Amino acid sequence: MAKKRVPKVGDRVDAIGQHGAFVVSKIDAKLQTAELKRLGRQGLTLNVGWHHIGFLDEQDASQAAARIVREATDK
Repeated sequence: MAKKRVPKVGDRVDAIGQHGAFVVSKIDAKLQTAELKRLGRQGLTLNVGWHHIGFLDEQDASQAAARIVREATDK
């Protein structure tokens, strides 16, 4: 059985049933849920189970955080 990737704060992800890209802003390891904030739009925050998350890239959290800051400041 393949090891399932655990989300980390700063990971860029998509969520089943939702359109657009999200960034992981908080993790609850005990409940295996993640708080997601939509990239490019203000206000939309989701709390979803890890099994509803698909990873958009293979970056580590520090690389993803740097990209998010860059995207937020480039308007």
